[in-house]
Amino acid sequence: MKSCAVAVIGHVDHGKTSLVRALTGIETDRLKEEKERGMSIALGFAHRGYPSGIVDFIDVPGHEDFVRTMVAGATGASAALLVVSAVEGIARQTIEHLEIATLLGITRGVVAVTKADLLARSAWSNREMSIRAAIDATGLREQPIVFCSSATGEGLDLLDRQLDDLLCRSPELTRLPGFFLPVDRVFSSAGMGTVVTGTLLGARLEPGSKAVVAPIGRSVIVRSLQTHGVDRAYVEPGSRAAVNLRNVSRDDVRPGDVICAPGCFPSSAQIDVRLAVSPGADRALKHLEDVRVLQGARSTTATVRLVCGNRIEPGESDYAQLRFAAPVTAFAGQRAVLRRLSPAGTIGGAVVIDPAASPARRNDHQRITILAAALGGDPQETADALGRRSGGVVRLAELARLCSRSADHMREVLGTAYLDLGPGEIASRLAIAAAKQACLDQLASLHRNFPLRSGFPEARVRQPLVGPISLVLVNHAERLLIEEGHVVRRREGIALTAHDPLAGLSHAQRSRLDAIEQSLLQGGLKPPDPDDLRAEADADTGTGHDLVELLVASGRAVSLMNHALRQLLVFHVDALGEAGRDLRAAFPFPAQFRTGEAREVLKTTRKYIVPVLEHLDTQGLTVRRGDLRHLAQDARPGSNSCDDV
Repeated sequence: MKSCAVAVIGHVDHGKTSLVRALTGIETDRLKEEKERGMSIALGFAHRGYPSGIVDFIDVPGHEDFVRTMVAGATGASAALLVVSAVEGIARQTIEHLEIATLLGITRGVVAVTKADLLARSAWSNREMSIRAAIDATGLREQPIVFCSSATGEGLDLLDRQLDDLLCRSPELTRLPGFFLPVDRVFSSAGMGTVVTGTLLGARLEPGSKAVVAPIGRSVIVRSLQTHGVDRAYVEPGSRAAVNLRNVSRDDVRPGDVICAPGCFPSSAQIDVRLAVSPGADRALKHLEDVRVLQGARSTTATVRLVCGNRIEPGESDYAQLRFAAPVTAFAGQRAVLRRLSPAGTIGGAVVIDPAASPARRNDHQRITILAAALGGDPQETADALGRRSGGVVRLAELARLCSRSADHMREVLGTAYLDLGPGEIASRLAIAAAKQACLDQLASLHRNFPLRSGFPEARVRQPLVGPISLVLVNHAERLLIEEGHVVRRREGIALTAHDPLAGLSHAQRSRLDAIEQSLLQGGLKPPDPDDLRAEADADTGTGHDLVELLVASGRAVSLMNHALRQLLVFHVDALGEAGRDLRAAFPFPAQFRTGEAREVLKTTRKYIVPVLEHLDTQGLTVRRGDLRHLAQDARPGSNSCDDV
């Protein structure tokens, strides 16, 4: 059955409590002091069933000293029942309650003009006109007005019909990634333990659900649930609920805390908002001004840090960050009321955009773009703005937080326009395509400038790209290009698959390449120094280093490191193959040999023998055991395992 929480608001002594009692038969003033003073000082609760569902009435105090309590009661309400005395008309506190209801986003309701029996019927028209004029600038300006009397019952039938209609036209509640219950009352019940009450938002709540007391982060379990004093198997969003909690004492939960789904609502001391100063505010709101923030059922102070400018004039709005002394828990789209610390008075309202923001920087236009997109409510525009800030990469957790949705829901909403990069990160197809093209262009440029290089270290390819493009996205684009066959990974690094350095050799370079290869062949296991080979080639072609590297890249030579001497050596591949065959002939399996014995067989020196043997180890031809080696078992006579060394 559909339910609707309705905040009953209005000036003190205009008959709110009496009207609720007449409609529901429930007395909402439960405290002794309230009954003695004849004035509500705490939230009162009542309900009534209608053909279209149930209305939960939240009777809020009308006195200006209890504005905090009024905001706590109105939080979670989707409509308002504005009570105005037919005798007194709109009073000062009525205007403030209307203003606060508007700041909290309440735009539907009914205006009940009470004590109508005390005003001549001929004066009703003028009273209605004055009320219409007073509420014209508020969220209730087009809502129905009903004259009624709690004392005589006059007009209550019509009011009931309007409340039933209000149920039908009450808006869909804000979707959240999990349940979210701002706590407005805490008490202990015999045999049950700690019980909290509030208006449930976000998602269904069931007994046995795991929950968190935020912002303290205490883990609890929902033992049982009630609405209207009846045990429930579940409670739907929009309903008033009493929640019996396990694993927490009454002293560990306070009004203003939140009972919420684990992992869905981060707590933070910094919240980004769109802040609006009311047209009737007495002065501008200044940068770094301290204010009181009434958010949910919580009242706390914060410092206002404006993103741009130094003040917001009455009737204007801008982006800001609220910085609190301790973490608070909120969700994107939640509304708050801002009041001056002294003298007390309503400044305006705020809509939460990022409930767990990073410290704001002044005039951060990229951040403003993100906040504007998130405030607009379009997930793809928000994702696009986040991607532009972060080199194309969007963190799903941040996007979900800004949209008050789960990460899975964000994936579903974005569809195929965005693809996964890895755990928790996505990028648009356009950003991925642009990153791939940037990688291809960078490789093409390197090949043009160094045509004899067969490949380039990945870091050299990435370095000019990272910054405008996220490193995560560059790496992803590179992997895709390799999978698609456009790029190949070689020993020297990565290269365009179509690039053939041999095809670009001039006649002089090809002749010098052949000469270098011949020198290596003649040197055998005592090859010429690579620096000498490069120097000779540079004298003819100026590309000595590239030619030696090209010979290695082509597989006709192998570069090995003598780590003791920190020297790079280059051998012809045929010389290494012959070394393997000579060792196989001299030390057939399972014969063992030492390094010195191998050096004598291969007729080389210690400078070369150690790198050669280490190379044969890595190729699987020889097996080292301490100071001894032996040929691998498959290298016995008749095996061809040495031929490919």
